[in-house]
Amino acid sequence: MNRFKPRRVQANTLFNLLLLTLVTLSLLVLPGLSIAVEDLKGEEELPLQPFSDLNLRFSNRPLTPPDSLIVQTIPLTGLSVARPFVAPNPQAVIFEDDHRQRVGVLSTDSSGELILYLLEDLPLDPKLPALFECAHNRSCEADRTPLTGGLGCLALCIKELLELSALNY
Repeated sequence: MNRFKPRRVQANTLFNLLLLTLVTLSLLVLPGLSIAVEDLKGEEELPLQPFSDLNLRFSNRPLTPPDSLIVQTIPLTGLSVARPFVAPNPQAVIFEDDHRQRVGVLSTDSSGELILYLLEDLPLDPKLPALFECAHNRSCEADRTPLTGGLGCLALCIKELLELSALNY
């Protein structure tokens, strides 16, 4: 009645099959892992690339970078920004790339004047008229929207100029 007879698989045969499978898988996987590790080592040795997109980090207090990091200080006299009605008023903005390489700091000083500290050698001086024009077009002096108005509005204009300067540098 029973057409199928149960077969006993010897433990030794099962062990050999398992061992053969592990060896085959290791031969397939290990070269890929060693190539990936070599790629990671190669990436660590590469210098940081010039930034192409900056992130903005806001601070509730004024910031002044150490003198040893400042490449250029640009007072932004004549520019004013609105203060938000409902949110805390940011006092500084840090411009940095995805590798946390800081490019600049926009901050207020003790008298409330705006100062841009450049931490990278970028030709920004000729573009200052464009900064005033951008701030005027965006109405930074009247925009009280939290984060994107006021100091954030001016920071967005500076971000565009810094990215444009880096591309043309």
